[in-house]
Amino acid sequence: MNSMHDKPIDLNLLHIFEAVMIELNVTRAAQRLNMTQPAVSHALRRLRRITNDNLFLKVPSGVSPTPKALELWEPIRDGLGRIRGAIAPPAFDPASSTQTFTLAIADYTAALFLPKLLPILARTAPKINIRVVPNTNINAAKLLEHSEIDLAMGRFYRSTLRLRVQEIMGDRYVCIMRKDHPLAGTRLTLEQYIKADHLLVTLTGEATGFIDEQLREMDLNRRIALTVNQFTLVPELIAGSDLISAMPLRMVERSLLQTDLQITELPLEVAPAFLQMMWHERQQVDSAHEWFRTQLINIAREM
Repeated sequence: MNSMHDKPIDLNLLHIFEAVMIELNVTRAAQRLNMTQPAVSHALRRLRRITNDNLFLKVPSGVSPTPKALELWEPIRDGLGRIRGAIAPPAFDPASSTQTFTLAIADYTAALFLPKLLPILARTAPKINIRVVPNTNINAAKLLEHSEIDLAMGRFYRSTLRLRVQEIMGDRYVCIMRKDHPLAGTRLTLEQYIKADHLLVTLTGEATGFIDEQLREMDLNRRIALTVNQFTLVPELIAGSDLISAMPLRMVERSLLQTDLQITELPLEVAPAFLQMMWHERQQVDSAHEWFRTQLINIAREM
């Protein structure tokens, strides 16, 4: 029986394996490699003989990796990346680059990062362009898969094999209300909290959030009187109403209406508001993309 230890492996086969894993479609992988589809299919047959596994199974959208392919994916991907970097490190000069980066981010994230990013670009990469599109947390994966964006920032509970996710910043949730709200000035109890009328920021359009899931586990529920899809609207809406809302502390602290708001602790334990970056595997070792991710990570570390 053949095994991967019996004879040397043609590096081109691993390169083709990588392309098929990224695209999950033999035709697109062939286009990516500038090869014919029969040539890619032939290479896959050779790999199947070497690994004694089908590696990919046909599905309506293309192919789906077998458990063996998933097992091989990480070491092959990382190994090829190290080889490419050692043999021909890609050159990227931010000072002369005219590249455009398209980001999918929510208004809150844009308000945190863009004012700090623009001076960096003006100083070190004056010809680089930035395009921002809305991130709903449910459209990011599709946009990345279709190369419509370069990077998404938000909280991503589901990704795919071909998407990389990195946590770059954490924040904590607090409860906000207007200064003269009936509940202001006292320690908020769970009973008071669930009886109040709530404002919810929902990027997905859903009428409930993660706090509602926690409350359901306690056989409790709250009234969400208003949902919006923009964080920056919240302070003004809260300051002029009897609604209360759970918000990341950083967002509240940078609001011009902070002095009109009462900030209090939530009466239940809530997971931190982690901010993540997500990008496609095809850009993992792209030097320009790596440089851009580094700028965002550095900004997050300084907050």
